[in-house]
Amino acid sequence: MPLEVWAYTSLRGNATLVFVETQLCAQGGWLSPLFLLAEPASTLRGPSRIECERKFLTATGRFCSYLIFRSGSPRRAIARGGMWRSPIRTSRIYAAGPEQDRVRTEIPYRDGTVLLVSDFQERLTKTRYRARGHVEITYQDVHITAEDLEYDEATREGLTRGTTRFSQKQQWLICSRAEFNFSNQTGTFYDASGFTDQEFMVRGRTVVKTGSDTYRVEEGLITACPEAVPKWSFKMHRAAIRVDSTARLSHTVFKVKSIPVFYFPYVVVPLERKKRSSGFLPFHTGTSTSKGRVVSLGYFQTLGPSADVTFYSDYFTKRGPAFGAIFRARPNPQTRLYVLAYGIHDRLGQGGGHLVVDGLTSLTDNVRVVANVNVTTNFQFRQAFSDSFRAATVRQEHSILFMTRNESSYSTNFAFQREEVHFPAPERSLVIRTSPSLELLNLGQPLGKTPFRLSFRMAAEGFSRVDSVLESPKIVQRLDLFPRISVRLPSLAGFSLAPSIGFRQTYYSARVQQEPDPEIVPRSLHREYGIFELDIKTPTLEKTFHSSRLGTLKHVMEPVITYRRIWGVEDLSQVIRFDENDAVADTNEVEYGIVNRIYRSRETSPGIRQQFELLSLTLSQKYYFDPDFGGAFRPGQPNMFYPLNTLTGFSLTGIQRMLAPASMVFRLSPAAGVSYDARADFDTKLQRLRDASLSTVWQRKKLFVAGTYFKTLALEPGSFESHHIQGQAGYGSPSRGLSASITLSYNILTAQLLNSQSRLNYAWDCCGLAMEFQQFDLGLRTETRFSFSFTLKGIGSFGNVRRPESLF
Repeated sequence: MPLEVWAYTSLRGNATLVFVETQLCAQGGWLSPLFLLAEPASTLRGPSRIECERKFLTATGRFCSYLIFRSGSPRRAIARGGMWRSPIRTSRIYAAGPEQDRVRTEIPYRDGTVLLVSDFQERLTKTRYRARGHVEITYQDVHITAEDLEYDEATREGLTRGTTRFSQKQQWLICSRAEFNFSNQTGTFYDASGFTDQEFMVRGRTVVKTGSDTYRVEEGLITACPEAVPKWSFKMHRAAIRVDSTARLSHTVFKVKSIPVFYFPYVVVPLERKKRSSGFLPFHTGTSTSKGRVVSLGYFQTLGPSADVTFYSDYFTKRGPAFGAIFRARPNPQTRLYVLAYGIHDRLGQGGGHLVVDGLTSLTDNVRVVANVNVTTNFQFRQAFSDSFRAATVRQEHSILFMTRNESSYSTNFAFQREEVHFPAPERSLVIRTSPSLELLNLGQPLGKTPFRLSFRMAAEGFSRVDSVLESPKIVQRLDLFPRISVRLPSLAGFSLAPSIGFRQTYYSARVQQEPDPEIVPRSLHREYGIFELDIKTPTLEKTFHSSRLGTLKHVMEPVITYRRIWGVEDLSQVIRFDENDAVADTNEVEYGIVNRIYRSRETSPGIRQQFELLSLTLSQKYYFDPDFGGAFRPGQPNMFYPLNTLTGFSLTGIQRMLAPASMVFRLSPAAGVSYDARADFDTKLQRLRDASLSTVWQRKKLFVAGTYFKTLALEPGSFESHHIQGQAGYGSPSRGLSASITLSYNILTAQLLNSQSRLNYAWDCCGLAMEFQQFDLGLRTETRFSFSFTLKGIGSFGNVRRPESLF
């Protein structure tokens, strides 16, 4: 017959009273108490009146835990609410009851309360407690769990035995045993491992908590990898750690798995929550056939909470040392500034310097100041030392500093600019400076209650120009006034007209004198002309096809017609060309074309379909009523002026014609992430294809493919021949797992691989490895380069591999 035992716990001051009664289930009567425990030790002559209700016991309206003892070997019986030391022979214990029946002790202090919760507690002395069984002790933001714990309320010291877990904010440790002191928030953890921040794991023979946010580790390691044998680690003799700051390691060996790689007598590892801290940067290294071995070192210095500067140097064994600096500032959310300066005195005579400035600030909601500077001392330096193919091949540089105020339809701009186009030696580079320019624009506003709209441009500007033929004074004044009135007439049967007319007055303080040799002379020039444009809108034709194999399709045809007339331009050859506003000639022309669009619907979300443009085909051409452009056209020479340069990107022409080349633009987007673009210009006079290009982008999950092919033919003076292909393919994500990419540029005309960049990358949860092979063949630069990068989570990269440059 089983013997059932019920226990009830109540608190009377500091005393924990445990009542135990036994009952023979078959008889339903009460027996005398087996034993009675009291804490502190005392003798209780008899229990309070207790009433039994079958499976549970009630006393003063509270439920109690119960145990079921069965015959078997002797065992200490532990239940929530007390401990029995009894010769009852048991083999299995069943416990049940609410969590609040565990023993709770609260020890108040002025700065907080220590809460001790466990299955069993006893007092060893007047101030010393011992707790066993699922022990939890909490004080302020410190939480410790163990199976056996002793605590002294007078000294606030404690110790644990067995597996112990400690946590405080984002810090937590697990150890074999621990000693702690709540009064000064210190402690010692033996055979400990855990996190002192959100990223780095610490292991040590002993981990000593020396303050609220400081630790000392003896004979241990630091890593960001969770494995027993981490992928990488810093194994050190001693470390001083400040939470959210740094770990300073002494006598450290950097290991990959169990293999020692580097020895450091002293290392500082950043542990901050991605905050900035001063110090030396990880070194970079690589090898190049034209520069030799390169080793890069750097130092990072914080300048308060919102600015920093990085000093770095590269040493090329074949070229010599190079030095650079980067300054960054972000004083407020509306302001940023980035400045980069880099230079080298090259042993092979290709040295130089490079300056980049990128800044922005918002003074008010509608006033901005922007700085964008890109200046190189010479193109040879940029071609020899640029890391990207684009920077090494594009000869044009643009720099601007401007302040703009935009309100309603008005825009006021104050700017300094510099444009430079580098030419091979001994040719002189073209440099155009604007210093300064004050411009007022009105994009259009109604004239009273009339249907007419007025727009205008007013500007006072100072320019200078230097090239291999001409050199202007330091400042050439240009005053420009260009008002324009437009109106949209009421439509009739789907047709509508939108005429506009404007008159332009421009003053120059200098002009070009062609005889005997071209030169700029300080004689003023006044230019004036009128412009009339008429946009003709025709009805749009639509048809829907419901029975298509591709589903429901809608075909839309949009004819486009624009008539343009410019008159009054004289002496274009005397105008100094600073920008597009100066290269304007007389014209009498009509531009016409047709746009075909095919729309298809697709499901963007469950139950929702949306139309998208599946295909578009645009055909356009110009007809010139005045192919001489008022005498500005020069047969047999390159001609580039407005509006001859408005239809396609290849505007140079030396052949007089009535019909401009026909232009075609074709776009296809069959699915999200997939697009194709084809363009071509056909010369109707020469009956030849002038240029053609094909571009595509294809992206599906981890796979990315992009490419462009273009070809131009030298059909007339000023045009050039080219035949190129560029491509890019990639798989995976550089942030996780295996990824690879390749980028190339190939000159089909000369069978020359201009540039290629291949990269293989594998990223684990706590580190990553990348290898890159890059090749250049750009005339003066013939180079192959190998680079690698080893990335440690939370620390940085050892190497100089950069993300591949995008083609689009």
